[in-house]
Amino acid sequence: MESLKKLEKSKNYPILISTIKEKVFKDKRILEDHYVKRWLGKRFRNIFIQEMTKDEKAIDVATQKKLIGVDERSVKEKLATRFLKEEGPDEWNLEMPEPSSVSVSKDLTLLFCPGLLSGLLPVMAFKEEFPIIEEEFGIRILQSDSHPVRSCDANSIDILNAIEKGKGLKSDATPVPKADELPTKDLIVLAYSKGMPDLLHTILKKPNIAKRIRCIVNWAGAPGGSYLANSLLGVLDGIQIGVSIPEEFGKVLHLLSPVIEIPEHIKRLAEYDIQGAVKDLNTHRRAEFLEEHSKFFRSLQIPVFNITGATTALEVPYYQLQGLLELNKYDANNDMQVIQRHSRFHSPLSVDLSVMHAHHWDMSYGQFPARLKFGSLNLDHPFPRLAALRAVLKFLGELGFLEKKRNVPVIKKKVISKKKR
Repeated sequence: MESLKKLEKSKNYPILISTIKEKVFKDKRILEDHYVKRWLGKRFRNIFIQEMTKDEKAIDVATQKKLIGVDERSVKEKLATRFLKEEGPDEWNLEMPEPSSVSVSKDLTLLFCPGLLSGLLPVMAFKEEFPIIEEEFGIRILQSDSHPVRSCDANSIDILNAIEKGKGLKSDATPVPKADELPTKDLIVLAYSKGMPDLLHTILKKPNIAKRIRCIVNWAGAPGGSYLANSLLGVLDGIQIGVSIPEEFGKVLHLLSPVIEIPEHIKRLAEYDIQGAVKDLNTHRRAEFLEEHSKFFRSLQIPVFNITGATTALEVPYYQLQGLLELNKYDANNDMQVIQRHSRFHSPLSVDLSVMHAHHWDMSYGQFPARLKFGSLNLDHPFPRLAALRAVLKFLGELGFLEKKRNVPVIKKKVISKKKR
């Protein structure tokens, strides 16, 4: 990798970018290299900073209002400091080229696997951003209509319905009309929160879908579970939900989150399995699952790009503070739901792209309605999700994951004649 390091040192970024793209195309195992992992993280964060500079709202949020004097930092420095953690804030002054225009294959679908409580919270993940991304990049976005509260194995049915039948939700979170249902061919997957373990269970259950998946973006995922689920299991033990007792049903759901909105007509009520959902997010259960099937997942050779979050006690809704303080005992860099180690998927082909300065909900949800903020000042969710999604798509496009599939090069072995022997 010395040649790649020299290209970076000399700031010959265009050649470095194109060289790594070709290497990834020829053999995805190049992603196992430590230098390549480090470079890809740096490159993604640079693209994200570039995209944020085009977002006036993000710039306004990142600009400190001083009582005395003026914030004289550059726009890039303000944005990097406000919305990135770890290495990110120190990389604002890297001058790299913007990604070239992205060519997206017509056969490609972006599949979104949502998290726990999807559809029960006041907002849907990326509801405002997905339609814009779909139009800008010309990529089909299909959301798995995953059940909000049940086990990973059970939710694999919903993900398989999306992949194999095209059944699910459109980019705007409305149901896909029957006439528009179309099975997927090639996929990139964006998995959020419990959506990541849901996806892993789905692939294990139906391994043949793995060949359709070009890569996975693990977005504030919970492949390792959450210590908060460990604590909640004891509280839920023995509770039974009767389908004819919506009041008790609501009380149980509010243990998970006080901002849950329970609809008048509860959809798929008979499928609710709170114990199953929480049990599958238990850290011991997740560790056992990953260890038991580690050989299987390594064999798939699917690149996984980890993007995680980190926040502080002053930045979370007050009713999430107890959970954050509990997680702080294990890792102060948590997103109020999951610590870094449990949020990342660990494999030879996994790459840690960024730690965002945002909490778990901020990374995916828009602003909560005023009536459901319960007096909290931290439900405006200012994180620039659109800039982040644009950065993800441009980053994947730069690596060739969005293009029409090229034929894999065949390296012919030299035939040594008997005479030469």
